[in-house]
Amino acid sequence: MEQILNILIADDNPSDRILLKAILSQFGHNVISAVDGQDAVEKFDPDTIQLVCLDVKMPRKDGWEAALEIQRAAGDLFVPIIFLSGVADPIALSNCLRIGGTDFISKPYSPALITAKLNAIVRLLVMQKTLEEQRDAMSLYNEQLVHDQNVAKVVYENITHSNCLKDPALSTVHYGTHTFNGDVILAAYKPNGGMHLLLGDFTGHGLSAAIGALPLADIFFDWTKKGFLMRQIIPEINARLKSILPANMFCSAAFIDIKVNNKSIDIWNGGLPDLLFFSQQSKVPVRFESKNLPLGILPPDVFECQIDPVTFVPGNRLVVFSDGVYEAQDKSGAMFCHSVLNPLYEGEIADDQALDWMVEQLTQEGVLENPHDDISCLSIRLDSNIGIESHDHGVPTSHHEAPADFSFEYVLNADSLRNTDPLPYVLQIITTVPGLSSFSSQVFMILSELYSNALEHGVLGLKSDKKSSSDGFSQYYDEREQRLAALKDGFVKISVKVTSSDNERVLALYVEDSGSGFDYQNVNFDMSSSELLYNRGLALLDQLCHKLEFCKGGRGVTAYYHWQVGQDD
Repeated sequence: MEQILNILIADDNPSDRILLKAILSQFGHNVISAVDGQDAVEKFDPDTIQLVCLDVKMPRKDGWEAALEIQRAAGDLFVPIIFLSGVADPIALSNCLRIGGTDFISKPYSPALITAKLNAIVRLLVMQKTLEEQRDAMSLYNEQLVHDQNVAKVVYENITHSNCLKDPALSTVHYGTHTFNGDVILAAYKPNGGMHLLLGDFTGHGLSAAIGALPLADIFFDWTKKGFLMRQIIPEINARLKSILPANMFCSAAFIDIKVNNKSIDIWNGGLPDLLFFSQQSKVPVRFESKNLPLGILPPDVFECQIDPVTFVPGNRLVVFSDGVYEAQDKSGAMFCHSVLNPLYEGEIADDQALDWMVEQLTQEGVLENPHDDISCLSIRLDSNIGIESHDHGVPTSHHEAPADFSFEYVLNADSLRNTDPLPYVLQIITTVPGLSSFSSQVFMILSELYSNALEHGVLGLKSDKKSSSDGFSQYYDEREQRLAALKDGFVKISVKVTSSDNERVLALYVEDSGSGFDYQNVNFDMSSSELLYNRGLALLDQLCHKLEFCKGGRGVTAYYHWQVGQDD
């Protein structure tokens, strides 16, 4: 800043005014003179005047009155005001400072004293100018930061909110401590019915915590849409987070796979509080504790999925919540998990009121007024219709479908059966057929049912009647994993053929296994007559397909699926 100032001086005494102007001009400053307070107010320009010197006693408008009007005209600008006085009254001088004066100069004027005071004023103005520049820079930086956060938030919400959270079976509660929430709740319909859900809690808060949710959500939605299984998606998410997150960052999460075909759910808990399963069989909810490390900690070669399977009947409910609830503190300083949540764990709270009850407790204990952690809760009313009628796949129907005729065959030996799931890849090829992508949900359901039957009953020799109880259901899948891990021989062959005729298209799915077959002639295809938890797959296929054909003693089956050009699903 230049030390040459534009100075406005006001004094009704001509000799004093001329003398002061001469002294200030001698130092090189630009001086504008006013004959009294009113004249000073009229000549004050906040854009050019950097210092004002006012005599205290002047006609028309004294120095104090003029100072107040000049300060109002200056607004947010800092313009120092120095009062000029020939009196030594302490009250009068203190009044100069009280109304905002920076200093005062006593008459008669001393050039040495004026020089010292002007140097102090210059230093003050330089400091003020520096502060204003820093303030403006901070303001610009803050505006840019808010803009960047808004853009990032839109991208974040576009990715993480590709949800089916509005499904009537779901209820959620979400409170964030920052613009970005380190918690995430994801839900996606599966191609074959049912739903995948994930409640995740990243370490930390705000934008840094939310960044990890982007790859997590991307994999979750993309892989679910393609038909990958929960036990395939979780390791992929873990590997991705492990590769990109810093060492001190991870995601505690619960992954739930709702399987409507056999009315069961698979639960994977990695570091979240116990999931609560409410059923009519017990007043106290079943707790599913964490059996896995959070996502993003273990390298892929040592990562394992410990999954809890459980059967359900319509109306059962699963409740999940993050550490923001579990570790919240009540007014006495006790953690919720040791005090407030006990009635919920002991079954004293109705399952359909669990979320409302938790919000009420968080409010009463003052947690929501000043949350120290992001808070997320999820309640799932389990039902066999979840995802069945979904139109969430977003694939437009083509009314100008080109005819297609092709076939391919896919044979999986024991090694392939142990280590791969062919269904997402087969489905991707099938849905390249013009118009068939609109029916990917039904096609995937047919394909997955045929493949599961071939693998589990044909190759592995498992019996469905083991799934007649909740315990048996869990034992069935434990035995499935054991037999699959020990599999040395066997195969499953998948043949796909698409034919076109006029406006009608036919998809023929043939699946053959190396098992011993079964008595297909006595299969009951009436789904409404069965109350069992199992043996509903073939009845479902019979409803979805135009025709089912068995061969080779039940080791092979062909499912014919018809659709027409321009037909909507």
